[in-house]
Amino acid sequence: MRFGIITDIHNNLTALSAVMEKLNQMECDKIVCCGDIIGIGPYPEETVQYVMQIPNLIAVRGNHEKYLLEGMPTEYPNEENMGFGEMEHHKWEHSLLSAESIAFLKNLPYMTDIICEGFNISVMHYCMDGDGHYINYAMNPSEDDLKKMFTNVNSDIILYGHNHSRNICKGDKLYVNVGSLGCPAQDRNIARAGVLDIEKGNAEIQVIDVEYNVRDVIHSINEKHYPDADNIKKYFYGLWQ
Repeated sequence: MRFGIITDIHNNLTALSAVMEKLNQMECDKIVCCGDIIGIGPYPEETVQYVMQIPNLIAVRGNHEKYLLEGMPTEYPNEENMGFGEMEHHKWEHSLLSAESIAFLKNLPYMTDIICEGFNISVMHYCMDGDGHYINYAMNPSEDDLKKMFTNVNSDIILYGHNHSRNICKGDKLYVNVGSLGCPAQDRNIARAGVLDIEKGNAEIQVIDVEYNVRDVIHSINEKHYPDADNIKKYFYGLWQ
């Protein structure tokens, strides 16, 4: 079985299209998305509609779906460390989502399990506490960090995302964060993904880097003039102007 792994698409339809072309060429049996389909990028409705059409999709909610479906801070400071500009950004993108897209996101779980050839695979956006809050942990977690983060997840393979940095760790479990697909940061024109192959009792992860035209995305951000765009370009798109 071959799983295409993606996470943190963040409204970047251009990057998503490029990655899906590559994963289709690699003949993935299923596509697994570890959350944060929305947020940050310029194509909220278009991105959700595209994701809805991916065959054999397994997807979970991320914190950006949580903001849409369960609310977000209205005052600063707050536990999300969300500023007023980011709040306005979320209001902008939420206003562009159709009822159909919102219903799709609402049906996504926070966590799901897959059984494949004896492997138990857990899919989630990130570690959460008992009250359903995401726990901010190490940006580049070590194996010890990962054991603490996912101490209550009894699986052979844990697929996650959230902090945008690629991190693959094979210890007592296989921990896989393939890195953000839609927020290239200093990689600028690279969309990240991965492929998990499970065959004859073995599980192997292969990382995928796909080049795409990030300038088209920056052009759309500039053209739409949406809230917090300057910070988004600076922190999530590698200081492109």
